[in-house]
Amino acid sequence: MDLSTYGNLPKVSIILTTFNREYFFTEAIESILEQDYPNLEIIISDDNSSDNTFAFASEYAKDNPSIKVVSNAHTKGSAGNRNNGLDYASGDLVLLLDDDDLLFKESITQMVEIYLRFQKKYGIIIANCTRSDDGYLSGKGIDETREVSFQEILCGQLQGEFITLFERKLLGTRRFNEDLKRGNIGLLWLRLHKGSPCYYLHRPLKFYRIHAESLTQNLKYQPLEMVKNYEQDILLFYKERKACCPKHLAKLCTIAALLYHQGGNRKKAIKKILQSLSIYPNFYAIQACIYLLLPSHFLPKLKIRQRIEK
Repeated sequence: MDLSTYGNLPKVSIILTTFNREYFFTEAIESILEQDYPNLEIIISDDNSSDNTFAFASEYAKDNPSIKVVSNAHTKGSAGNRNNGLDYASGDLVLLLDDDDLLFKESITQMVEIYLRFQKKYGIIIANCTRSDDGYLSGKGIDETREVSFQEILCGQLQGEFITLFERKLLGTRRFNEDLKRGNIGLLWLRLHKGSPCYYLHRPLKFYRIHAESLTQNLKYQPLEMVKNYEQDILLFYKERKACCPKHLAKLCTIAALLYHQGGNRKKAIKKILQSLSIYPNFYAIQACIYLLLPSHFLPKLKIRQRIEK
């Protein structure tokens, strides 16, 4: 794809966050180096790895002046590591990549071309991904290339994993919530979507690796940690959601109820179910009431898909 007609190209900061993934890291950084986009800044943010990941990253930086390697003095977790990378980013546009995922060739070029074609109208460009386990698209909800409204984002139209390129100025001083172990990405994304139009490319531009360490759609993690994200999500834009998509808001409350139940907090589980039913009478909440009468180990696995979450 030829971008020469657009003149000066915006600088893109790719933040590759990594932690003890020497067996995946090399493939991830190579996929970035194979991009044909000429104005790249590559920031590798290492979360105090105990294996050879930092050493590998440093070797790459020796041979490539566009690579900057930064490391946390103490392990911060995924949110803190992303924040660390963002603090060093100087590009006009930013893209986050996990160390076990890969960019397809020309991914950056294709997304920047959309950004420039529409004269920078869209401060957020998103595209789909290919899952490593079944080869299907990881993002669900929209089946055509087009503009995506904030209301669609707010009402959960997009579910699963996507790749996102966004204007750095949209961030301001905002960062990911380091108190949340899971779901911190989606909450910040909602705030960014509020501030800018979004364009979706219905094609895979990233290889999304599914493996034992990355499965977040089931209750592998502590439910009482996961529910913190849902509580924040329910509060964020509560009035807007209640007005335009009460059914989706009620579902978020019910999922929170089931997570509380799984974590042994029956009182809060009942409270969230009542909140769900008060927002929008729904069969999902009635089902949850039945589950509350059963021991927590009878709770079915919750296939929780969160917007752009690893």
